[in-house]
Amino acid sequence: MNDVLDIKIRKATINDNLKEIAELIYCTDDYIYPYWFESLENCLKELPQLLVEDNFFFNINNLYLAIDDLNDRICGVICVVDKNICLEYDYDKLRKYNERYRFTVDNYIMGLIEEVKKSEFAYISNVCVHKDYRGKHVGKKLVGNIIELYAEKCFKEIVLDVLADNPGAIRLYENLGFKQFTEVFKGFNNPNKEKPDVFSMKVEIDN
Repeated sequence: MNDVLDIKIRKATINDNLKEIAELIYCTDDYIYPYWFESLENCLKELPQLLVEDNFFFNINNLYLAIDDLNDRICGVICVVDKNICLEYDYDKLRKYNERYRFTVDNYIMGLIEEVKKSEFAYISNVCVHKDYRGKHVGKKLVGNIIELYAEKCFKEIVLDVLADNPGAIRLYENLGFKQFTEVFKGFNNPNKEKPDVFSMKVEIDN
């Protein structure tokens, strides 16, 4: 692969390769997505259907893609939601796919959506970079693009959560101006509940 990358950032569309997007999302979190789908095979069957559901958090309307123009590949995905999000979950419809969604939908996503709707911040849910493109600044371009986009939209802050045991991601966000403002103790990745699983970080936007 050519080391000189021509990476373009754009909104996802219904015509994009939804299976490629699903695989990237699955690989971003070694707890939540295997918990949801149990296997990559199940993910590639279920998630592409959910991506086009109006009431799904990872609806393509909330996704931006990093495209390697030279090789015509999706090399990264970022999911971001803001106060204009229009989600009223149809729980029964979501749960027909998989009962494992109940935990995340009920106890996390719905509370997050209500908080975002009442706020002046945008929330980055996922930053996904294909393994072939890691170390090539794709994540930096994705997040930097969102900061610029939401500065133009006059938002005050962008917020995200990052796993405490992911120092590479933490450095990426710090280099883009994010600062930690709280710790989350979920007991997901860390059996020692005296240590945080997640750091919440935010960057203030100059409009």
